[in-house]
Amino acid sequence: MKWRYIKMTKKYEVQEFNLCGGWANNWTFEDGKPSYFQTHKDAEIALKWFLDDCEEEVEAGNMEDCPDREDFRIVEVL
Repeated sequence: MKWRYIKMTKKYEVQEFNLCGGWANNWTFEDGKPSYFQTHKDAEIALKWFLDDCEEEVEAGNMEDCPDREDFRIVEVL
């Protein structure tokens, strides 16, 4: 019997903390599938853009307040 090795690729997800459910990946594509990033840096950039957009919405009066960065984490998943 020959062994075949499967190359495991890293991917990253942005998780948000929720008091009821703990840490979860709530970021999805339009089709409802969870979104993942190829690198930690890509996930960090997406999170920064998200928080910057939220701050702009607060300044425009469209949102009451912006989520805290501490409520998010980036984790590696296989």
